[in-house]
Amino acid sequence: MVRRVLRLFSPGRIVLALSLVVIVYLLFSAGGSALDYYRLTDDEDRLQQQVAELQAQKQQLEQIRDYLRSDEYVEFMARRVFGLVKPGETLVIVKAPPPPDDGVDDGARPWWQELFGR
Repeated sequence: MVRRVLRLFSPGRIVLALSLVVIVYLLFSAGGSALDYYRLTDDEDRLQQQVAELQAQKQQLEQIRDYLRSDEYVEFMARRVFGLVKPGETLVIVKAPPPPDDGVDDGARPWWQELFGR
């Protein structure tokens, strides 16, 4: 009986069992590392795409900033918003006549209703 137990736990079998445990651990570790690698690669691609989008947005905002600082924009705002004119120019304000409001509905419909039949 003792010999049978000694044969069961022989040094060769113990080394084989320990080798199998080490191999299983290494395979599990390699699999986890591979998953981490693929996850990090996906994150890197997503972040690089996000960086590219933000750089394009930054470039667009810089162009808007440059336009808002330009003389062309300042002149536009001075003329349209503040009603300023250059020396020698005359400011003309054109007002549309008010629509007739006689309280009578003459049955006239807007052109799009006439066109589409509503």
